Amino acid sequence: MSSLFKRIDTVFLEVTDMSRSINWYTEVLGFSVRWQDEENGYAAIEIGETPLTLVRAVKVTPASHCLLNFYSSDINEAHQNLRENGVLVEDVIDYGTVLSFEFKDPDGHILGVCYFEESTVATKDK
Repeated sequence: MSSLFKRIDTVFLEVTDMSRSINWYTEVLGFSVRWQDEENGYAAIEIGETPLTLVRAVKVTPASHCLLNFYSSDINEAHQNLRENGVLVEDVIDYGTVLSFEFKDPDGHILGVCYFEESTVATKDK
């Protein structure tokens, strides 16, 4: 049986200050804006195949866990780059087959960066 769903189309993240968040995701993380709807309070940040859609909210309650991981082929460079851009980052943790670290966005959402040898991950053509 084939899956009815082919991929995750977008991930939604509530933010209290759209301008601040757009600037942070573009200037600090280096992503670009795919589209923005200022009137309705949405902006899609271009991140590979799955965009991150920022949604304006009056109040945000960050989760107590990491919401998503960005994959980096050089986790140490990503870690250093974030530190140099003023982001408070946790130490890189080695889980054996995966390296990762966490940090927070301006609204306190916990985000992560991970690295693993892509050749060690079993993939299946859909």
